[in-house]
Amino acid sequence: MKSTTIRCTGVPEHFNLPWKQALKKDLFAKEGIHLIWETAYGGTGAMCNALRDGETDMAIALTEGAISNIQKGLDAKICSFFVDSPLLWGVHAGATSNLTLRELQNKAQFAISRFTSGSHLMAFMYMKNLGVNSGDLKFNTIQHLKGAIEDLSVNPNQLFLWEKFTTKPCLTARQFKRVDEIATPWPAFSIIASNDLLENHEKALKTVLKIVQEEAKKLSADPKNTIELIAKEYHLPLADSKEWFSTLKWSTSTQADLSALDFVAIILDELGLTEKRAFLKDFYHPLQE
Repeated sequence: MKSTTIRCTGVPEHFNLPWKQALKKDLFAKEGIHLIWETAYGGTGAMCNALRDGETDMAIALTEGAISNIQKGLDAKICSFFVDSPLLWGVHAGATSNLTLRELQNKAQFAISRFTSGSHLMAFMYMKNLGVNSGDLKFNTIQHLKGAIEDLSVNPNQLFLWEKFTTKPCLTARQFKRVDEIATPWPAFSIIASNDLLENHEKALKTVLKIVQEEAKKLSADPKNTIELIAKEYHLPLADSKEWFSTLKWSTSTQADLSALDFVAIILDELGLTEKRAFLKDFYHPLQE
Protein backbone atom coordinates (compact mmCIF):
# COMPACT_ATOMS: atom_id res chain seq x y z
CA MET A 1 0.00 0.00 0.00
CA LYS A 2 1.37 3.38 -1.03
CA SER A 3 1.91 5.70 1.92
CA THR A 4 0.70 9.31 1.97
CA THR A 5 3.02 11.70 3.80
CA ILE A 6 1.40 14.51 5.77
CA ARG A 7 3.36 17.02 7.83
CA CYS A 8 1.39 18.27 10.82
CA THR A 9 2.45 21.08 13.14
CA GLY A 10 1.27 21.76 16.68
CA VAL A 11 2.34 23.45 19.88
CA PRO A 12 3.99 21.41 22.68
CA GLU A 13 0.93 21.68 24.92
CA HIS A 14 -1.46 19.27 26.60
CA PHE A 15 -4.27 19.93 24.09
CA ASN A 16 -2.40 17.83 21.57
CA LEU A 17 -2.25 14.67 23.69
CA PRO A 18 -4.54 12.74 21.25
CA TRP A 19 -2.00 13.31 18.47
CA LYS A 20 0.86 12.23 20.71
CA GLN A 21 -0.96 9.05 21.70
CA ALA A 22 -1.97 8.20 18.13
CA LEU A 23 1.63 8.57 17.01
CA LYS A 24 2.87 6.36 19.86
CA LYS A 25 0.43 3.64 18.78
CA ASP A 26 1.37 3.95 15.07
CA LEU A 27 -2.32 4.48 14.26
CA PHE A 28 -1.61 6.67 11.23
CA ALA A 29 0.93 4.24 9.76
CA LYS A 30 -1.60 1.40 10.04
CA GLU A 31 -3.85 3.40 7.67
CA GLY A 32 -1.06 4.00 5.16
CA ILE A 33 -0.32 7.54 6.32
CA HIS A 34 3.17 8.70 7.20
CA LEU A 35 2.36 11.53 9.61
CA ILE A 36 5.33 13.71 10.48
CA TRP A 37 4.74 15.72 13.66
CA GLU A 38 6.52 19.05 13.86
CA THR A 39 6.53 21.17 17.03
CA ALA A 40 6.02 24.93 16.82
CA TYR A 41 7.26 26.70 19.93
CA GLY A 42 6.19 30.06 18.53
CA GLY A 43 2.48 29.20 18.44
CA THR A 44 -0.11 29.98 15.77
CA GLY A 45 1.90 32.71 14.06
CA ALA A 46 4.83 30.35 13.55
CA MET A 47 2.57 27.56 12.30
CA CYS A 48 0.89 29.84 9.77
CA ASN A 49 4.31 30.98 8.58
CA ALA A 50 5.27 27.32 8.11
CA LEU A 51 2.11 26.76 6.05
CA ARG A 52 2.82 29.91 4.06
CA ASP A 53 6.38 28.76 3.33
CA GLY A 54 5.34 25.22 2.37
CA GLU A 55 7.11 23.71 5.39
CA THR A 56 4.02 21.93 6.70
CA ASP A 57 0.70 20.68 5.34
CA MET A 58 -1.61 21.20 8.31
CA ALA A 59 -1.59 22.74 11.75
CA ILE A 60 -3.58 22.78 14.99
CA ALA A 61 -3.97 26.53 15.30
CA LEU A 62 -5.87 28.98 17.45
CA THR A 63 -9.17 29.64 15.69
CA GLU A 64 -8.83 33.43 15.67
CA GLY A 65 -5.25 33.25 14.38
CA ALA A 66 -6.21 30.83 11.63
CA ILE A 67 -8.98 33.09 10.32
CA SER A 68 -6.82 36.19 10.55
CA ASN A 69 -3.94 34.62 8.63
CA ILE A 70 -6.19 33.16 5.92
CA GLN A 71 -7.85 36.54 5.48
CA LYS A 72 -4.38 38.02 5.01
CA GLY A 73 -3.67 35.64 2.12
CA LEU A 74 -2.58 32.33 3.64
CA ASP A 75 -3.28 29.57 1.09
CA ALA A 76 -5.17 27.32 3.50
CA LYS A 77 -8.58 26.71 5.04
CA ILE A 78 -10.04 25.66 8.37
CA CYS A 79 -11.55 22.20 7.90
CA SER A 80 -12.56 21.27 11.44
CA PHE A 81 -12.49 22.35 15.05
CA PHE A 82 -10.06 20.42 17.26
CA VAL A 83 -10.94 21.80 20.71
CA ASP A 84 -14.55 22.94 21.16
CA SER A 85 -14.01 24.49 24.59
CA PRO A 86 -12.57 28.00 25.05
CA LEU A 87 -8.90 28.67 25.66
CA LEU A 88 -8.09 30.07 29.10
CA TRP A 89 -5.42 32.73 28.78
CA GLY A 90 -3.30 33.90 31.66
CA VAL A 91 -2.43 37.60 31.59
CA HIS A 92 1.07 38.04 32.97
CA ALA A 93 3.64 40.66 33.89
CA GLY A 94 7.25 40.21 34.86
CA ALA A 95 7.70 38.86 38.38
CA THR A 96 9.54 42.02 39.48
CA SER A 97 6.89 44.45 38.20
CA ASN A 98 5.61 46.75 40.95
CA LEU A 99 2.80 48.26 38.88
CA THR A 100 -0.84 47.62 39.64
CA LEU A 101 -3.03 45.84 37.11
CA ARG A 102 -4.68 49.14 36.17
CA GLU A 103 -1.28 50.77 35.63
CA LEU A 104 -0.19 47.88 33.43
CA GLN A 105 -3.44 48.14 31.46
CA ASN A 106 -2.93 51.89 31.04
CA LYS A 107 0.55 51.28 29.61
CA ALA A 108 -1.12 49.06 26.96
CA GLN A 109 2.21 47.41 26.14
CA PHE A 110 2.21 43.72 25.26
CA ALA A 111 4.85 41.09 24.64
CA ILE A 112 3.65 38.89 21.76
CA SER A 113 5.16 35.89 20.05
CA ARG A 114 4.61 37.49 16.61
CA PHE A 115 2.02 39.52 14.77
CA THR A 116 -1.23 37.64 13.91
CA SER A 117 -0.42 35.12 16.66
CA GLY A 118 -2.92 34.35 19.41
CA SER A 119 -0.97 36.40 21.95
CA HIS A 120 -1.26 39.37 19.56
CA LEU A 121 -4.93 38.97 18.64
CA MET A 122 -6.08 38.27 22.20
CA ALA A 123 -4.33 41.42 23.43
CA PHE A 124 -6.85 43.34 21.33
CA MET A 125 -9.71 41.28 22.73
CA TYR A 126 -8.50 41.82 26.28
CA MET A 127 -8.26 45.59 25.87
CA LYS A 128 -11.57 45.75 23.99
CA ASN A 129 -13.22 44.34 27.11
CA LEU A 130 -11.71 47.28 29.01
CA GLY A 131 -12.94 49.82 26.46
CA VAL A 132 -9.43 50.75 25.28
CA ASN A 133 -8.91 51.97 21.71
CA SER A 134 -6.95 49.37 19.74
CA GLY A 135 -4.80 52.11 18.21
CA ASP A 136 -3.25 52.77 21.62
CA LEU A 137 -1.68 49.31 21.95
CA LYS A 138 2.08 48.83 21.73
CA PHE A 139 3.72 45.48 20.90
CA ASN A 140 7.08 43.87 21.55
CA THR A 141 7.82 40.70 19.56
CA ILE A 142 9.45 37.95 21.65
CA GLN A 143 8.99 34.87 19.36
CA HIS A 144 8.01 32.24 21.95
CA LEU A 145 7.53 31.46 25.64
CA LYS A 146 11.28 31.29 26.28
CA GLY A 147 11.63 34.71 24.68
CA ALA A 148 8.92 36.06 26.97
CA ILE A 149 10.73 34.72 30.04
CA GLU A 150 13.92 36.47 28.95
CA ASP A 151 12.25 39.74 27.95
CA LEU A 152 9.98 40.13 30.96
CA SER A 153 12.97 39.61 33.25
CA VAL A 154 14.46 42.91 31.99
CA ASN A 155 11.22 44.67 30.98
CA PRO A 156 8.69 43.48 33.55
CA ASN A 157 6.12 46.25 33.09
CA GLN A 158 4.33 44.80 30.08
CA LEU A 159 1.56 42.27 29.67
CA PHE A 160 1.95 38.84 28.12
CA LEU A 161 -0.94 36.52 27.26
CA TRP A 162 -0.32 32.76 27.06
CA GLU A 163 -2.27 29.61 27.87
CA LYS A 164 -2.98 29.53 31.60
CA PHE A 165 -1.66 26.09 32.51
CA THR A 166 1.36 26.14 30.20
CA THR A 167 2.68 29.19 32.06
CA LYS A 168 2.09 27.72 35.53
CA PRO A 169 5.73 26.55 35.88
CA CYS A 170 6.79 30.15 35.10
CA LEU A 171 4.77 31.34 38.08
CA THR A 172 6.28 28.69 40.33
CA ALA A 173 9.77 29.70 39.15
CA ARG A 174 8.88 33.39 39.75
CA GLN A 175 9.56 34.32 36.13
CA PHE A 176 6.06 35.79 35.69
CA LYS A 177 3.22 36.83 37.90
CA ARG A 178 -0.37 36.35 36.78
CA VAL A 179 -2.37 39.54 37.03
CA ASP A 180 -5.56 38.58 35.20
CA GLU A 181 -7.24 35.96 33.01
CA ILE A 182 -9.40 35.95 29.88
CA ALA A 183 -11.20 33.15 28.03
CA THR A 184 -11.85 33.11 24.30
CA PRO A 185 -15.61 33.28 23.62
CA TRP A 186 -15.26 30.62 20.90
CA PRO A 187 -13.76 27.13 20.34
CA ALA A 188 -10.05 27.33 21.06
CA PHE A 189 -8.31 25.29 18.35
CA SER A 190 -9.03 24.54 14.70
CA ILE A 191 -7.46 22.26 12.13
CA ILE A 192 -6.09 24.35 9.31
CA ALA A 193 -4.96 22.59 6.13
CA SER A 194 -3.15 23.84 3.06
CA ASN A 195 -5.30 24.11 -0.04
CA ASP A 196 -2.94 21.66 -1.71
CA LEU A 197 -3.65 19.05 0.97
CA LEU A 198 -7.38 19.67 0.70
CA GLU A 199 -7.38 19.39 -3.07
CA ASN A 200 -5.11 16.37 -3.44
CA HIS A 201 -5.29 14.34 -0.20
CA GLU A 202 -8.65 15.08 1.42
CA LYS A 203 -9.38 11.39 1.97
CA ALA A 204 -6.11 10.94 3.89
CA LEU A 205 -6.81 14.10 5.86
CA LYS A 206 -10.23 12.80 6.90
CA THR A 207 -8.61 9.53 8.01
CA VAL A 208 -6.11 11.46 10.13
CA LEU A 209 -8.86 13.48 11.81
CA LYS A 210 -10.97 10.36 12.43
CA ILE A 211 -8.02 8.69 14.17
CA VAL A 212 -7.37 11.73 16.36
CA GLN A 213 -11.04 12.14 17.25
CA GLU A 214 -11.31 8.48 18.23
CA GLU A 215 -8.24 8.86 20.42
CA ALA A 216 -9.74 11.99 21.98
CA LYS A 217 -12.95 10.07 22.76
CA LYS A 218 -10.95 7.36 24.53
CA LEU A 219 -9.01 9.89 26.58
CA SER A 220 -12.20 11.76 27.51
CA ALA A 221 -13.86 8.53 28.62
CA ASP A 222 -11.04 7.69 31.04
CA PRO A 223 -10.52 10.89 33.06
CA LYS A 224 -8.50 9.41 35.92
CA ASN A 225 -5.79 7.92 33.72
CA THR A 226 -5.85 10.85 31.29
CA ILE A 227 -5.37 13.40 34.08
CA GLU A 228 -2.39 11.39 35.36
CA LEU A 229 -0.98 11.06 31.84
CA ILE A 230 -1.27 14.80 31.18
CA ALA A 231 0.48 15.58 34.46
CA LYS A 232 3.30 13.20 33.58
CA GLU A 233 3.72 14.09 29.89
CA TYR A 234 3.48 17.86 30.33
CA HIS A 235 5.05 18.26 33.77
CA LEU A 236 1.95 19.69 35.42
CA PRO A 237 0.95 19.26 39.05
CA LEU A 238 -1.86 16.71 39.28
CA ALA A 239 -4.26 19.34 40.64
CA ASP A 240 -3.59 21.61 37.64
CA SER A 241 -4.02 18.72 35.24
CA LYS A 242 -7.36 17.88 36.86
CA GLU A 243 -8.53 21.51 36.74
CA TRP A 244 -7.52 21.87 33.08
CA PHE A 245 -9.15 18.58 32.07
CA SER A 246 -12.42 19.67 33.71
CA THR A 247 -12.61 22.61 31.25
CA LEU A 248 -11.66 20.62 28.13
CA LYS A 249 -13.86 19.39 25.32
CA TRP A 250 -12.08 17.89 22.33
CA SER A 251 -14.08 17.95 19.11
CA THR A 252 -15.43 14.58 18.00
CA SER A 253 -16.81 15.67 14.63
CA THR A 254 -15.42 17.38 11.55
CA GLN A 255 -18.68 19.32 11.26
CA ALA A 256 -17.77 22.71 12.70
CA ASP A 257 -20.22 25.06 14.40
CA LEU A 258 -20.57 27.59 11.58
CA SER A 259 -22.13 30.25 13.78
CA ALA A 260 -19.09 30.07 16.10
CA LEU A 261 -16.70 30.45 13.17
CA ASP A 262 -18.66 33.39 11.80
CA PHE A 263 -18.68 35.02 15.25
CA VAL A 264 -14.86 34.95 15.35
CA ALA A 265 -14.73 36.63 11.93
CA ILE A 266 -17.16 39.32 13.11
CA ILE A 267 -15.08 40.06 16.22
CA LEU A 268 -11.83 40.24 14.22
CA ASP A 269 -13.50 42.72 11.89
CA GLU A 270 -14.81 44.80 14.80
CA LEU A 271 -11.31 44.91 16.28
CA GLY A 272 -9.91 46.14 12.97
CA LEU A 273 -7.69 43.08 12.62
CA THR A 274 -8.81 42.16 9.10
CA GLU A 275 -8.69 44.32 6.01
CA LYS A 276 -12.28 43.42 5.25
CA ARG A 277 -14.97 41.27 6.80
CA ALA A 278 -14.16 37.58 6.27
CA PHE A 279 -16.98 35.18 5.43
CA LEU A 280 -17.14 31.39 5.84
CA LYS A 281 -16.49 30.75 2.15
CA ASP A 282 -13.22 32.67 2.52
CA PHE A 283 -11.69 30.56 5.27
CA TYR A 284 -13.68 27.35 5.79
CA HIS A 285 -13.58 24.09 3.80
CA PRO A 286 -16.20 21.60 5.07
CA LEU A 287 -15.29 17.91 5.14
CA GLN A 288 -17.92 15.26 4.55
CA GLU A 289 -18.27 12.74 7.38
